[in-house]
Amino acid sequence: MDSLPENLKQPMIDLLLAVADDKLMLGHRNSDWTGLGPILEEDIAFSSLAQDEIAHAQVIYELLSPLVDKTADELAYGRSVDQYRCAQIVELPDNFDWAVAIARQFFCDHFDRLRLRALSHSSYKPLADVASRLAAEEQVHVDHVDAWIVRLGRGNDESKRRLQTALDQLSPMAPMLFEPVDREAELTGAGLYPQAETDMFHAWRDVLQHVAHEGGLALELSPPNAGAQGGRRGHHSEHLKSLLDEMCEVYRLEPGVAW
Repeated sequence: MDSLPENLKQPMIDLLLAVADDKLMLGHRNSDWTGLGPILEEDIAFSSLAQDEIAHAQVIYELLSPLVDKTADELAYGRSVDQYRCAQIVELPDNFDWAVAIARQFFCDHFDRLRLRALSHSSYKPLADVASRLAAEEQVHVDHVDAWIVRLGRGNDESKRRLQTALDQLSPMAPMLFEPVDREAELTGAGLYPQAETDMFHAWRDVLQHVAHEGGLALELSPPNAGAQGGRRGHHSEHLKSLLDEMCEVYRLEPGVAW
């Protein structure tokens, strides 16, 4: 289909905002590493991946634009904190701890690959076309972060210890990536967000644990508690406001200006 059923527009808007907001915040956080990567090659690679995340967010905001009668910039920069649908894990500062940055990327990239693969089979053709392209690019992100997980896990005692600490720190929060937006089940039932995996959470957990095991690392992940509410319902950490204040500073000076 080339248009959405009227009764499912709002849940689809919320779902697409979740996709785009996750990517925008993750890309912005990772862009802080530009010029500070652990080695020159990685400095360039991680900056490029951060640009990818922001570019992916822009594509989704542009897809949303006619549904909400707002520009992509208005969607990215012109909402209040409670109107964002990103998961709390992408809001967190990594405090320039490379292990935390890589652990966060590990959880998010594998989740995004699954989510985009599912959306690439959406009955809403404009979304399926976009998601198919982004899913192929997301595989590059997954391959990159998996290599770092194994490299740090097998590196030396310090690199393994620091990465294990980061995984342990983020693993209680990471499953909230799977928090559904309001009425998400209706989107799945209508084929708009088909679940390609029989259980996306367990597919995500199993591949993460396999990669962690390759690096000699331990990783325990449990499904989010039923009814738990976080970023998908507008409940955010204290970090999102400061992140938005920094990210939206120029836009807020002249809202709607054309550059």
